[in-house]
Amino acid sequence: MTRHIVTTDDDPAIRKILQIMLRKEGYEVTACENGHELLALLRTKAETVDLLLLDIKMPGFTGFELLDMLRLSYPHLPVIMLTAFNDLDTGMKAIRLGATDYLSKPVHRETLLSCVKRVLDKAQEQKLMLLENQRTQEQQHQLEVELKQTLATLQSTTMATLEAFSETIEQKDSYTKGHCNRVRTLAVALGKAVGLGKEALSVVEGGSLLHDIGKISVPEEILNKDSTLTEDEYEVIKRHPAAGERIVSHLPQFQPYVPIIRNHHERIDGLGYPDGLRGEQIPLEVRIVSLADAFDAMTSSRAYREALPTEIAIEELKFFSGTQFDADLVNFFIEKELYLL
Repeated sequence: MTRHIVTTDDDPAIRKILQIMLRKEGYEVTACENGHELLALLRTKAETVDLLLLDIKMPGFTGFELLDMLRLSYPHLPVIMLTAFNDLDTGMKAIRLGATDYLSKPVHRETLLSCVKRVLDKAQEQKLMLLENQRTQEQQHQLEVELKQTLATLQSTTMATLEAFSETIEQKDSYTKGHCNRVRTLAVALGKAVGLGKEALSVVEGGSLLHDIGKISVPEEILNKDSTLTEDEYEVIKRHPAAGERIVSHLPQFQPYVPIIRNHHERIDGLGYPDGLRGEQIPLEVRIVSLADAFDAMTSSRAYREALPTEIAIEELKFFSGTQFDADLVNFFIEKELYLL
């Protein structure tokens, strides 16, 4: 591909000599007499230009003034400055202002051609690197989009699986229809109220839907019994957290929910089950679900009793604040009026 070089010099003899030397090497050459002519050309044909040869000392715009404008408007164009001042300071000033290289006049043919080739090769290398970086960024962006789509699909699939498990629980225990979904609503709202992050809220949501999965292992005659449970029957009920943990142990994506599944019946005073955890030993996400679970259980009808009025359930939360429930969470729950959800 023929490279297009634009020379700008107020001396017609130098313009002619540069054209002859460069065209003889196969370059396309356009000569400009001054800075105004150069800028006019670039406004319409900058994308066709590969290299600028620019004299420093010219009437009108000086070479340095033009260089400033070129760096702002056409930063991708390489510039070789031509100067009659055969000193290092002038050349270094040109480099500092953004020139790619400089040559002293009179310019010898071999020196000119060597410099032009070196600058064009470097510019081509930079252009290829820029294109490669752009391709890499585009590929990275596409991968990020695909990853987000995959994660969204995975999250959707995971949530659908969680809701299916939740429905399975409720099909077995007809008196808790909608319980897991209501616990999810309350627990997520409470988690947001106390400032949980996105990841922790996701754990609260999934754990709420799965917290009673272990009840699948409890006989229906115990789950749906319409009278007080015997001590032995209560012991069977108390096994459902550990049973739930065993059920999800084979599902890697459900492992973040295990603490909620196993420990949602623990108490702040250590009198809960199955592990007798107390206070800060119980993860915050677990304490949140425990409170939401208990409130919904109190305000829902069961086989052995009618639902408690909301006012009574709130008083129960207050009464057991600091013993069964986290006191701070009880305060948040009441102050934010989450019981109205």
